[in-house]
Amino acid sequence: MVAVSPPAKVLVTCANGYFATWVFKTYLEAGYSVRGTVRSLSQGAFLIDKFAHYGDRFELVVVEDITKDGAFDEAVKGVDAIAYTASPFHYKSTNPDDLIIPAVRGTTSILNSALRHGSTLKRLILTSSVATVREDTAVPHAFTESNWNDSAVERVKTKGSRAGPVTIYMASKTLVEKVAWKFVAAHRSEISWDLVVMNPPWIFGPSLNPAPTVDDINTSQREIHDSLSGARTSAQLRGQGNWVHVAVAAEAHVRATSAVAASGQRIIVKSGPFFYQDLLDLAAELGIPNVPQGEPA
Repeated sequence: MVAVSPPAKVLVTCANGYFATWVFKTYLEAGYSVRGTVRSLSQGAFLIDKFAHYGDRFELVVVEDITKDGAFDEAVKGVDAIAYTASPFHYKSTNPDDLIIPAVRGTTSILNSALRHGSTLKRLILTSSVATVREDTAVPHAFTESNWNDSAVERVKTKGSRAGPVTIYMASKTLVEKVAWKFVAAHRSEISWDLVVMNPPWIFGPSLNPAPTVDDINTSQREIHDSLSGARTSAQLRGQGNWVHVAVAAEAHVRATSAVAASGQRIIVKSGPFFYQDLLDLAAELGIPNVPQGEPA
């Protein structure tokens, strides 16, 4: 497949989202023309204010419901690449259908629109998660591109809401990514574009559109807020994970757009491991009041 380089046009879905806004910004800074989808123009007002100086290299289109078939039919016309960053990420519900159904429908919708109307399309980049690759193992294990978190999917199938919101999220991302790969394989003879999947862990970093209240912040920022505000248990604060800075993850999406070698790949992008205690220690060093002490070394 050919690389998609500036000044090619890229479609960024749900462009007003926390991560998508960074992707939008990074494509523009790299010299691409960018079309963003928003559910309403009012939701994209801050994008207009922030990026208006890019002139005709920047545009917004309204896609009210991304789960509807044909929702992206007009949006995909004339673009060279798509960055599909839209997939529910929250722990607000224990009903698997609340997360899995809209995630699968939204992905299927963009794929079908790309199939029917993506005559100029060369590459579709899907934002997935490292949660689709890794699963809990009793012994050390080296994970590769061939690994899938099928255990999360199976737990949701057997336990339903009792599987818990984190497992439901992991299952939704796994199912969505598999849908994308199966779609491309099934329609290989009909499409002239390829698929690249980005698999980041927790995405942390500043928001380009700060939320007005705590209730409005996204899930990853909520993770930091709750750790510092005392909303986490002592056991949770002894935990650890992997993360990537939001700007690094956005840059990785842009690089994957222009890299020929990225074609057909699953790409893990991360900054490194983290411990929640590190966050508490840093807050203490900065003199932030009323932060749990945790168990400093």
